[in-house]
Amino acid sequence: MRFYILRALVLKELHRHAANRGGIALGLLLIAAAVMLSVFNPAGFGGGGSSATEAASTSVVGGVQHCFVCYTRENSDVIPPLVAHLEKTVPPELRQRVRLREMNADRIKEGVYYQPGVASIRLNAYTAGGQPHLRIDVFHPPGDAAAMAPFENWLWREMRVGLQEIAEQKLKALKVTNANLPPIVAENDDLWAVRESFAALRRDADEWHAGIVPEVQITREGLGGQTLELRSAIATALVVFALYFACVYLLPTLNCEERERGVLLAQALSPASPAEILMAKFLFYPVLGGALAAVIAGIYKPAVLSTLFFWSGLFTVAAGFLGIGMTIATLAKTQRAAFMGAMCYLLSVSLVLVICSTNGIPFVSNLALEYHVPRVLHASLSGSVHSVHWLHLLAAMALAAFWLVTAGWLFKRRGWQ
Repeated sequence: MRFYILRALVLKELHRHAANRGGIALGLLLIAAAVMLSVFNPAGFGGGGSSATEAASTSVVGGVQHCFVCYTRENSDVIPPLVAHLEKTVPPELRQRVRLREMNADRIKEGVYYQPGVASIRLNAYTAGGQPHLRIDVFHPPGDAAAMAPFENWLWREMRVGLQEIAEQKLKALKVTNANLPPIVAENDDLWAVRESFAALRRDADEWHAGIVPEVQITREGLGGQTLELRSAIATALVVFALYFACVYLLPTLNCEERERGVLLAQALSPASPAEILMAKFLFYPVLGGALAAVIAGIYKPAVLSTLFFWSGLFTVAAGFLGIGMTIATLAKTQRAAFMGAMCYLLSVSLVLVICSTNGIPFVSNLALEYHVPRVLHASLSGSVHSVHWLHLLAAMALAAFWLVTAGWLFKRRGWQ
């Protein structure tokens, strides 16, 4: 690589964009949006905002999309048949949203971070004072217990039915005569009615044999997946759009413009090598998009600029979008084709992600860079980075490397055509 050639090529790109008033106007609009977002959020993150304000913040996710029913089979003869009953009775409208997952006895007592839109219900059986107990913990999004209503309406009734079936089977096994438990009353009451129902079942069963039905404890805690706060979601969208605009929209469009006008061919006939031409684009567009994204993020939350996770995520996203933009640039022959290719790529990936999310299709979303990017940047901007976000960052790095290799190979084979 020759520095003076790279400098000339980068300056050429800089002069072209300096004359592009539309691109400059859009960049200024993004910065203005970040300023307004910061001005109209005086409390900020960790700035002493009230819990009521945080609880009332608009959720982009829209409640709970997926609920994990976690359980352990250890030290319990009640959990296995109860879980089997729950698996058979999940209603059709919740079948794609409910996941029953077994956990070991130690892990089920630990706190687990849940992503936005995900909640959990845990079943833990144990023995205390010689009597069986069943603890049920409902982990809902903070300040949004009502989001669990569709899942709880199903769970409480079917657990009541399942425990009564277990009690009747145990009484028959003990050869207890005249063990006719009262029929279940199908009513949709709040938790007080649920607790009373379980207590009544235990009292009825204890008349025949003590310890047949465990004592049920029900708690509600705001320890589920955090709701996706509107301001941080908008800031994340602005950062992602800045990178997408520079690397996936401008790069293919202007590259095809150079091809149509013969500028790209003239560069090929110059002393500049294909690797140097490609490197100049790699140096300019990610820097342009990354600088704009960093300005937006810094205006919204200055502290994020001092975190390694944010810069790692920003560099990874810029590299991945650069690979996608160069891939589109090499496959498109005209500016119109490049523009349509960028828009079609955005819409198709968004459609796949929405379909996979709403229908519970596993693994497919993980193959899209756009699945990991918002989670990484949102975690940085909201100041809630967990181990799962580092996994998203590693996955994004792998996908970014794939797109860069693909773009380089395609540009070498047909970048001049």
